[in-house]
Amino acid sequence: MTARLPQLKQLLEAHGLRPRKRLGQNFLVDPNFARAVAAAAAPGEGTLVLEVGPGAGALTEALLTADPDARVLAVELDGGLARLLRQEFATAIETGALTLIEGDALDGKHALNPEFVAAALRISREERRPRRVLCANLPYNAATPLLANLALPLPASAGAPVEERLVEKAIATVQLELAERLLGAPGGADYGPLAALLALRARGRILRKVGPEVFWPRPQVHSAVVELEYLPWASSRLHVDRALAFQAFVQRLFQQRRKTLHAILKHALPAADPRAPKRAEDMTPGELLALFESQAG
Repeated sequence: MTARLPQLKQLLEAHGLRPRKRLGQNFLVDPNFARAVAAAAAPGEGTLVLEVGPGAGALTEALLTADPDARVLAVELDGGLARLLRQEFATAIETGALTLIEGDALDGKHALNPEFVAAALRISREERRPRRVLCANLPYNAATPLLANLALPLPASAGAPVEERLVEKAIATVQLELAERLLGAPGGADYGPLAALLALRARGRILRKVGPEVFWPRPQVHSAVVELEYLPWASSRLHVDRALAFQAFVQRLFQQRRKTLHAILKHALPAADPRAPKRAEDMTPGELLALFESQAG
């Protein structure tokens, strides 16, 4: 682990770069941890790995060396780091093992970037890699919208059916607090609109917890590697045409989480309804979905 840190500092210095707190940059410095995360994504023949925020490339390197047939599409927002990656991974880019997009994987907070989606689907189709997996070390400010949007319909502007999944699985290193929120259960402090959405659209679990020592600069929090297996829309209780409306509905309910459902919905949910005195945090994802459908008609 510590052997990686001097090289990383030297590499960044050579390119005139330093970690940017505004972008939540905490670089992986433990190659063993990077290899373990890469292995969980199972890169290889028939698989396209999507990496968001490769940073200085520790996980990128682990992914590319995990299997001779590994294929990675990486998206980096930081222009300086994108230049570093193009230089450090020039051979992988030239041979077609790595495609690097300089830009944002998100289009604001509420949608995936259509260019990123279109590139992933094109590579997947042209290179016969139908299995698509996200594998990334995600900064806190990007992790929530990214993992949520992977559970929602694809943007129509991406040129693909909205019901197509961008990825079937995500292996993401996130702050431990967020990992617990992703998998929160009804009645708990971690339960919220994101957990309710993901419970209907994915199967999730924490693969491992990790301390701040595997990153530089060291964050003030612990992290976790979370696995999310996104369900096909055909086997999802939440219909693709109503997913965005359901997300907005549960957001509305949890924004006033201390109020009863009757107090929020008023005449739409009569006081006589047995659900009226409950709060959103007391409702299972299935119950929230049933309530939404009764309101939507």
